[in-house]
Amino acid sequence: MRRRGDTPACPCGSGKTFSECCKPYFSMLGLSSDRPTTQTILFEWLGIYSEPIVNSFLEKSRPYIFRVSCYLDWIMDQFLPLEFNEIGADNEAVSKAVFSIKNNIIHSLLASFSCLSQGLFIQSGILIRSLVEDCLVLIDLSESRNQVDRFLKGKYSTRGLISRVKTSLPSNIIEWYGYFSANFTHFGPLHPAPYLPRACYPDNYVLVAGLQNIVRATVTFHVVLERVYFDKTHLPLFWKRIEGEADLIFDEDSPVFTWTEALGKEIVSRYPPDERKEGFFYDSQGYRTK
Repeated sequence: MRRRGDTPACPCGSGKTFSECCKPYFSMLGLSSDRPTTQTILFEWLGIYSEPIVNSFLEKSRPYIFRVSCYLDWIMDQFLPLEFNEIGADNEAVSKAVFSIKNNIIHSLLASFSCLSQGLFIQSGILIRSLVEDCLVLIDLSESRNQVDRFLKGKYSTRGLISRVKTSLPSNIIEWYGYFSANFTHFGPLHPAPYLPRACYPDNYVLVAGLQNIVRATVTFHVVLERVYFDKTHLPLFWKRIEGEADLIFDEDSPVFTWTEALGKEIVSRYPPDERKEGFFYDSQGYRTK
């Protein structure tokens, strides 16, 4: 029990007194030396705002998230354990690096999903753009021995990446890279829109577009991995090889697109993007991507 006159414990939770713990750091900034409240923006976000938004998101989207998550599980089971082999290269070094890139892609997708579930729509898209770029790097390394050599020498650069890989991928993947760049990573029409995370899920557009973005990211990952590991793929769904032809042909009628179309229609049908509900304020400036 603290005796009368004892200095109160620091609100950061360290167990020390405020004067011997956080007070010197406040003084360095010239801030008030009074003992601050525990209600700070970062703790409030975790303890007050984040959880209700996540619960609302899951309440609305759980069936769709479950379907996408099962699809992602299948992709990981098929491709994550596979090694990357380049004739004449240091296969062990390249395989370790490629495995790390694949892990980074998965972590970016998880982080993007986490942001979306908390109503952080723009931030979710920024992470997906990074994910797509990492996917393009995998294609670059798998298609060019010269880029593998540069990579092993620590001289690899993403400058000119799009021009190097665009002939090896379907146009929609390159278009998605541009979409996430123009609307999320770079300043675009979303950034000045009147939007607060806590108001995210009354706005169906944010919910629907965010889920579509997660699906785009997952499909991109699958398209790239299947091309990189085509000769080891047991069930190719995107690529095929015509007998006598060296290059792979992309299947525009892949059953994955039938799946994504059906999923998208169901989501839009349940949550019409242009719906406006009573009790919520909707600004005249539409929250729409390019």
